[in-house]
Amino acid sequence: METKVHRFRYYNPKPESIVCVSYNKTNKVLALARKNASIEIWDIKHAPFLLQFIPGAENASVEALGWVNERLLSTDLGGALLEWDLDKRHIKKTVMLTGYAAWCLDVNDNNTAVAVGTEQGYVNIYSVENDDIVYQKLFDKQEGRILCCKFDKTGNVLVTGSIDTIRVWNVNSGHATCRISCKRRGKEVIVWSVAILSDNVIVAGDSHGRLSFWDSVMGDQVESFATQKADILSVAISDDEKSLYCSGIDPIITMYVKVDNTGDQSGIQWVKNIQRNIHEHDVRALVVSGERLISVGADGYLTLSSYPPKKVMRIPPMIPSPRTSFCAMKKSLLLRYSNHLEVWQLGSYARDTSGKIVVNSDIKQEILTKKSGALENDTTLIHVNNHEKERSLKVTEEPIKLVSIQTKSKKEIICSEMAPNGDLIVYSTDSDIRMLKLDEDQGNISLRKVIVSGVKACDGIVFTEDSSKMIVHHNSELFLLQVDPDAGASVIHSVSTVKHLKGRPILHLVISQKYPQGYILAISNVKGDISVWGLKNKKLCHMYNVPKHTCVPSSMAIIDGLLVIVYVDQKVIEYDILKEAMWSWPQHGSIPFWTSRNMAAKTISKHPARNAYVFTDEVSIWTVEKTASQSVEPNKKKVPMKNNERLGVNVTPVKYLAGFHWIAEDEAVIVEVLPENIIMQLPPVMVKQRHNISTKI
Repeated sequence: METKVHRFRYYNPKPESIVCVSYNKTNKVLALARKNASIEIWDIKHAPFLLQFIPGAENASVEALGWVNERLLSTDLGGALLEWDLDKRHIKKTVMLTGYAAWCLDVNDNNTAVAVGTEQGYVNIYSVENDDIVYQKLFDKQEGRILCCKFDKTGNVLVTGSIDTIRVWNVNSGHATCRISCKRRGKEVIVWSVAILSDNVIVAGDSHGRLSFWDSVMGDQVESFATQKADILSVAISDDEKSLYCSGIDPIITMYVKVDNTGDQSGIQWVKNIQRNIHEHDVRALVVSGERLISVGADGYLTLSSYPPKKVMRIPPMIPSPRTSFCAMKKSLLLRYSNHLEVWQLGSYARDTSGKIVVNSDIKQEILTKKSGALENDTTLIHVNNHEKERSLKVTEEPIKLVSIQTKSKKEIICSEMAPNGDLIVYSTDSDIRMLKLDEDQGNISLRKVIVSGVKACDGIVFTEDSSKMIVHHNSELFLLQVDPDAGASVIHSVSTVKHLKGRPILHLVISQKYPQGYILAISNVKGDISVWGLKNKKLCHMYNVPKHTCVPSSMAIIDGLLVIVYVDQKVIEYDILKEAMWSWPQHGSIPFWTSRNMAAKTISKHPARNAYVFTDEVSIWTVEKTASQSVEPNKKKVPMKNNERLGVNVTPVKYLAGFHWIAEDEAVIVEVLPENIIMQLPPVMVKQRHNISTKI
């Protein structure tokens, strides 16, 4: 059976550039800050997955980030060192610094001290032991702002970069042991990034596009490469110190490798290896994570690449999911932006007099050709599509935007939901929750406020299928609300989740259809704990916790009495809720190419017309049959029957998928964010001279 798909392309969230990152090597967790001062915590041990999101505040900034074990620190232009409470998503501690705006931050390898460089040339050293931030000392004041700083592996030496100067500091005494002048032919040189190797060689990237190597003891220049056409903003070194990467305003990423020509230390040289054309806009930060290079910048993409083999994966700059909600009965679509919501009415397609769907034959196929110097494409899986070629339907009505809802004081939205009947819209910021009733009178849409009492805010919302009850989660507590569009929504029961979810922020909150026993809820947190709850007789009760896996779930759904869980390592689990039995899915056979996926699954749903699951991520939709069929392997060796079973798979590529919802058995809606729409909202790219002609790169 063919599926009619509405490809909705009117969702255009504003991409926010990434300002800085910090990588926790122990937990393989990446913290990144965007231009709007929001902070994201990503788990990149397996498929990259957003664990936590801290909304930005108005007139706030984040200039640098640093991990102290599992504690996250940041600096801002207000001259403060901040520690974040990741469980409650707000500032835990504020320490005022000497020297006004704080531009850079680094934590030593022992996680005992943090160094902060400031506008007035002061280096602030603080002890961060015993879960505290204690002032230790100020280094001697230098002229000009300190733009970058880096501890060596021992933690006894600190290197700082500023205008025209690199300084090497003795951390214990607070005095500079070496001053290196970077001035070039009388021109000002800004040192944007520094690193220090185990052999006491300093690596620096500057505003002239030079990558230079310096002896930190004598202050002599060892090597220098005019590697980029513009400022080098970031330098990253591999753990074994055999390779390094640099990039910046000229977004080409250049890799250098260490070569030993003579067998002794004096014969070691750095040699240019490869250049990667992955970004079009400024690259602000680079991080090496094992075999992968993480690069971020003005385009807002979180990009992971490797070589060899040459691979690229781009995660688009979109707000945390879920981004959409849908009412199939009214074909109403709710779109969530950072600080406002939109409600749309889907369009319709044509039918002839006999009721058959009219296919649009006047369709021009776009022929895409790769231009010289174009960006490297994302690495994709083998295309798996067992169906006929897609056909375009004739559209009779375009989608219509019904209403737009702005948050109070333009605060960032944490979560939102549309009731199954399409009449109610709920959203929450970090300080308040609002419910609105959609009223329609002769084609005119109006909004009416519905009072919500008993809960101030939330980070997860679900409705029962009859829209009469709403369950929200806030501060380790579940609230059950009775919903009446006229009387309002009020709490009728609440229960603490601290014992079962250990007070951690939640990742997923899902609810089942109604069973004779009532409703079933499942909740997971950022540490991978999953608890199952029952809703019966207007009360929530804990049933049990699902056995914990080694990583966090990327998506969950309750389907036909089974809790289906997909983890970030691509393992799929089915858990029988009533029998409390668990098994890996599929039990027999395998899913072709599934383990080769590099994206985490974001949603799971049951195919309404087939015995199949539908999984989605940012770039594809996977329809996987639940029944295995025999297939012939292209292998001369005979393979046992059991291992030769393959589930039927259909993969539909989408760039980029923001939401997927079923309308009927043979109809669905896909919410897309086109890459070109993201690019249109980005700042201009650097202009480079090619053959005496100025071209944008």
